[in-house]
Amino acid sequence: MKPARSELIRKILLELNGSPSSIYDILYSLTGYVDPRRTRLPKLLKAMETDGLIVSALQPGPLGPYRRMYELGPKAEIQLRESLRNSIETLLHFYNIYRKENPQKLYNFSEEINLRRCKGQILYVAFPHLRTGDLEFIRELLYTSEESKISIVGSDLILKKTGINYEVVGEDITCLDVESKTFSEISFHGIPKFEKLPKAIEECKRVMTRKGCLRVYVPYAFFDEPDKPTLEEFLRVTSNELFPELGIVQGDKVKRIIEYYFPNLSVFETSLGEVVFLATKS
Repeated sequence: MKPARSELIRKILLELNGSPSSIYDILYSLTGYVDPRRTRLPKLLKAMETDGLIVSALQPGPLGPYRRMYELGPKAEIQLRESLRNSIETLLHFYNIYRKENPQKLYNFSEEINLRRCKGQILYVAFPHLRTGDLEFIRELLYTSEESKISIVGSDLILKKTGINYEVVGEDITCLDVESKTFSEISFHGIPKFEKLPKAIEECKRVMTRKGCLRVYVPYAFFDEPDKPTLEEFLRVTSNELFPELGIVQGDKVKRIIEYYFPNLSVFETSLGEVVFLATKS
């Protein structure tokens, strides 16, 4: 089976990350790669150079004749970063399967608080956008509420044909097109980009009624700072800083921001180790 084009590009970039290489060096490094006509790799390298992923130049060989040497181009880092993101996203997919088969809590938080049934309007916001998995959350909110309509932020494409009664109240959680003290409950699934989180929480406080509830559901949160760098810490910090849309967050930082606007804050986790920040407006 021939490797996919994107996989070949990834392997070539990783090979060139160490030092400039000739086409023969690259060819020998591609384990399992077969090109009977010996035409695919030259064409691919040319396309990669056109795209700015690699650059090349003729250099003297060890035995005299010049040979073309390739090295990373100006856009290689962007491509490798996207490859890293896809790899972490795949890793999270299998981690979710693993933790569903091995449910357990990771932290010694207090037990979940059973809130009263909501009697007002509800706002539900998912980051970076609504997905099919959010439909279950939304239906559960409507089931436990006396309100028949839910409000959302951003695109509503996934809701249009579901039969769920909803309204869109803005495109950005930091600037909602509603009056103050509108919602008695606001639920986040994930968080916005970290630099936008303070403004988002401040806006939630503005549009929330007195004694209203803010629930921030975070699929992947970590709290413990390691004594030294580890592979686990690298994956957590890298995901948090470069790919916030994957939902991996530094729990202590999120807690401090929410607590600044909502001092009445509790933190608990589900049986699958998912963290929930629960705040009420005084």
